[in-house]
Amino acid sequence: MRLIVMRHGQSPSVVEAGVRTDAERPLAEEGRRDARRQAGRLAKKGFTPDLILSSPLLRAQQTAHEVRRGFNDKPRVETFEPLSNQLPGAELFKRVLEDAPRPGLVMLVGHMPQVGELAAALTGDSLGFEPAAAAVIEAVGLGSSRLVLFLAPSED
Repeated sequence: MRLIVMRHGQSPSVVEAGVRTDAERPLAEEGRRDARRQAGRLAKKGFTPDLILSSPLLRAQQTAHEVRRGFNDKPRVETFEPLSNQLPGAELFKRVLEDAPRPGLVMLVGHMPQVGELAAALTGDSLGFEPAAAAVIEAVGLGSSRLVLFLAPSED
């Protein structure tokens, strides 16, 4: 299974956004731009997902839809509750294998620390997932997967 693991884009704090809960935090304009830019960078390298699975939290949902726009509205977006940052990375991978449809390339849009834990559980490497960072992983199993590409939005 090939995965693109992505952290949601930049978002304001609960106070800055004027919302009551963390789940309601929206994506900042910078986060929207970074998500579309990352999609373009991934597409240029030949990594266009067949499906985008997103956390149900607002900022991840908005990131997933901005990424979709960056891929010219090609992949569909589905909400995937296990990406809500409640499960450890290894358990998330098990849920992806059990519950998620498996087309050729699946993008997961979630949160730290969960996306970092997932990447580490798969590859054994600790990756710095700043907002909108994305990792392409050839996921064969826990501890035996291969990092194919890592893109930080701050890189050119």
